[in-house]
Amino acid sequence: MFQDPATNHNVNVYYYQPRNYHADTPVVLVLHGLRRDAEEYRDSWVEYAEREGLMVLAPRFSSEAYPGGNGFNLGNVFRASTAEEARGYTRPEQMNPPDQWAFTLVERVFADFRDRRSTNSHQTYYLYGHGAGAQLAHRFAMFMPESHAEEIIVAAAGWYTMSDESIEWPYGTGGVPTLDSAATRSLLAQPILLLAGGADTATLHTVMRQVPQTNAQGATRVERTRYYYEAGERKAQLLNTAFNWRHWVMPGVTHSPDQMTPFAARYIASRAR
Repeated sequence: MFQDPATNHNVNVYYYQPRNYHADTPVVLVLHGLRRDAEEYRDSWVEYAEREGLMVLAPRFSSEAYPGGNGFNLGNVFRASTAEEARGYTRPEQMNPPDQWAFTLVERVFADFRDRRSTNSHQTYYLYGHGAGAQLAHRFAMFMPESHAEEIIVAAAGWYTMSDESIEWPYGTGGVPTLDSAATRSLLAQPILLLAGGADTATLHTVMRQVPQTNAQGATRVERTRYYYEAGERKAQLLNTAFNWRHWVMPGVTHSPDQMTPFAARYIASRAR
């Protein structure tokens, strides 16, 4: 239990410490999906964290502290006052202070672990999000250029916020004063791995958002992930700035966190060596 001083909420942080844990064990912050099932996400990592030697922390973002799609998927950047705003379909007028953002909770959970609960020597962590957690993860990269994230893995996001000021938030950065050209350059330079399952192509009976702004990104998660990556690549060329994203499609993988986890654990372990 982490007692968050910023929000005055208690945060359940589910964790797994491998048997061979030592001060140099890499730390992974796992972001749960739409169901806010952090415990189940932690459980799905146990076998692979043990095999690869990874310390896993999976905080639960409660609906009380981070309500609706605006509060979790979109990071609680804005203060919703209507049902449409709470669902994350329109941009509220008023921004929340940064310590109320879901993004900054990630940093506080890591700081609490590093400073109070472990002998871990790492000053950075790997951030992994799947589904709704992937939406939070890629927006984390936008709003947190000075974070302690070593690399961000965005797995199977349903749609993306484009780095485009001509598109209104949440589909673009229009109306968000903190997301200027410097923030865009920082985003493009961050090490980010965009993952999509090759068989994650369902468009009916899914929670994927189907509005004109998201449909412009593609029909499936595969197409939307490719669209986001290619838009980032073009943006980096236009700005003549560093571009450190990767984009991989995993053959045969559906919209299942269990199918993504083994690869993510191996990838993180290899990057941390």
